[in-house]
Amino acid sequence: MEHGVAIGDTERLICSVLRQAQADWREGDDADAMARFLAAGRYHGVLPLLDAEFRRRKAIESWPREILDACHEAALSGAMLELARRVENRQVIDALVAAGATPLVLKGAALAYRHYPNPALRPRGDTDFLIPPQCREAAASALAALGYAKDAGVEGEFVSYQATWTREAGNGIGHCLDVHWRINNSQMLARVLTYDEIAARAAPLPPLGPNARAVGDVDALLFACLHRAGHANAPYYTGGVAHFGDRAIWLYDIHLLVTRMSGAELDDFAARAMAKRIRTICADALRRSTEWFGTPIPQRVADILNAPGPVEPSARYLSGGRARQMVGDFLALDRWSDRAGWVKELAFPSTDYMRTKYPDAADAWLPILYARRGLTGVSRLVFSRDANHGH
Repeated sequence: MEHGVAIGDTERLICSVLRQAQADWREGDDADAMARFLAAGRYHGVLPLLDAEFRRRKAIESWPREILDACHEAALSGAMLELARRVENRQVIDALVAAGATPLVLKGAALAYRHYPNPALRPRGDTDFLIPPQCREAAASALAALGYAKDAGVEGEFVSYQATWTREAGNGIGHCLDVHWRINNSQMLARVLTYDEIAARAAPLPPLGPNARAVGDVDALLFACLHRAGHANAPYYTGGVAHFGDRAIWLYDIHLLVTRMSGAELDDFAARAMAKRIRTICADALRRSTEWFGTPIPQRVADILNAPGPVEPSARYLSGGRARQMVGDFLALDRWSDRAGWVKELAFPSTDYMRTKYPDAADAWLPILYARRGLTGVSRLVFSRDANHGH
């Protein structure tokens, strides 16, 4: 049971560079090969990391100037964006704390400031925050006061546990926040880690101000494994194109966390993965990180994660397509009333959402658009391409 497609030659070359292994360019002045390498680097989110490694190395004569310049340009652009984001996120955090919705910094932003030598080396399209579930309205008011607008999205009690907020800051810079009140939209994963337990183990994040706290390292590793699993059946978009499979930056995050954690922390990680019934997800993520970056996994940790036992419900993410995952989410809800509510919210989102999605359609067309949404959803489930996920 394993998620992700086999690593390709281009990815192997990228990983060799990032692992500081011998990595020479052998394609000469082949423009198509250069374009493929740079396209892969952009998708995998590692062009700034590649630039840092190229600049560290002295023997890079074999590498084309086109690749070196493109990586350096991405690094400079990322550095400028990072300066703007740092100022903005400090302001957002202070406003949320003042409103009583104390946020925890998650995912790429937390890792960028805690584990990367320069936060600009960890590209990210947005900043993720986790807030207490009961503080959604307070957070919304605070963000609106800062000039943020909430993006249209499917909303409800069960179908979504996050909201995206954006603000245009001028000079071509926009700020995007993903505000979560549970860690995942999937019913199977949403309650694996709660705000309260993460907050109890959170760590200070001084670069974002005295009020900033980030998810602790053990929880960050659990979260990184869960985030990767969440994309087994949900595409990652670059340039409007949907991609399935691993991204090098997600696995590099896992690699950095594992290599910088103590033995006691890794033992705690394995124990929590077992207690939370996500051993299969975590074992698969660490296995793939080792394949790509040579991540050293202590044998005792591997033994716990790979020990025989009953199949965990969360393993549906790695053993089947979207339809199987949705069955798992349906069954993860305890009450039939909640299950009915979840189905209703999926099939019949709010009219505000439908008007935003179809701005040119008259209200009289809404029943037809709802029917179209239902038929499209069924067809996607029936014809989901499980093979694309390496299952």
